[in-house]
Amino acid sequence: MPPTQRQRRQAAESDEDEDVHQRLDSPADDGNSEVDHMHGVERGETSQLIKKLVRYALACEYSRTPIRRDGIKERVLGIHGREFKKVFAGAQKQLRATFGMEMVELPTKDRSLLTVEQKRKATKSQSQKEPTSNSYMLVSVLPEHLRVSDIIAPSKVQSADGEAAYIGLYTMLIAIITLSGGELSDPRLRRYLTRLNAAENMPSSNPNNENAPSEKTELVLQRMTKQGYLVRVADNKNAGDDDAITWHVGPRGKVEVDNEAIAAVVREVYGGGRPNEDLERKLQASLKVKERKPPRSAAADRAPATIQEDEEEEDAEGNDEPEPGPSTRRGRRG
Repeated sequence: MPPTQRQRRQAAESDEDEDVHQRLDSPADDGNSEVDHMHGVERGETSQLIKKLVRYALACEYSRTPIRRDGIKERVLGIHGREFKKVFAGAQKQLRATFGMEMVELPTKDRSLLTVEQKRKATKSQSQKEPTSNSYMLVSVLPEHLRVSDIIAPSKVQSADGEAAYIGLYTMLIAIITLSGGELSDPRLRRYLTRLNAAENMPSSNPNNENAPSEKTELVLQRMTKQGYLVRVADNKNAGDDDAITWHVGPRGKVEVDNEAIAAVVREVYGGGRPNEDLERKLQASLKVKERKPPRSAAADRAPATIQEDEEEEDAEGNDEPEPGPSTRRGRRG
């Protein structure tokens, strides 16, 4: 074989070796660039998923619909279901910083309110972990002194006045049920509604609508039940008997109208918003709320330290001075 042909063959073999090395090296480089590109997309997708969850939470709260974990996975996360914790934590941070709210888990349904079939299923599915509702709602994280009507006005779902009336109605009903031991029979509920002048009709959510300034009480109660403020339980053993129907506070009602809010309603209705020691003792006994002590008068501030000194002072004054009454200054609501 001539020398020139051997040189050409060696050169060709050398070129083939270089091509092989290039092919072996190039996939690794392309793979690294592809991984970097994927990580960049993931960061962007996580940010978009967080924003999407914030919008979903606000939309659910606007319609008073529970923010369900299954709904988050289906409507927000999609194929990124494994990112739930990361996206949820990011949404919480954004909700607190931007809107002054956060998602809290709704309480589970009381076991005593479950039917026999539901109790049987719950017993079969019991595990070592505490039962959770996997449902959430938005609550305010603003400081207490900022949670006033001048700052947080009723939302204009249809009408601010209608929203305020609706809030007042379900707050009053939740307070009545809670103070009645946690449940109320249907006849007793109807009697309370009669006292509230709401036996047949309640204010409409849009009172500006001249064609429907009010709504049927039954429809409003159904809405309160659907939204989780109330729970209606019927005993199947006595079907058709009104006494067999009982009303309880629902999951949303327990979170939105807690015992402190109920105490504020009672103070306003029975105490006129003024401090009342006897009323505070009753609220403390029934609701276990923080006792709000009335402001002491000047005479009370200089009260003697011992009972003996107290008796001596009363003898000296002849008991002519009447005991100081409650202050007339209106206290801050709830």
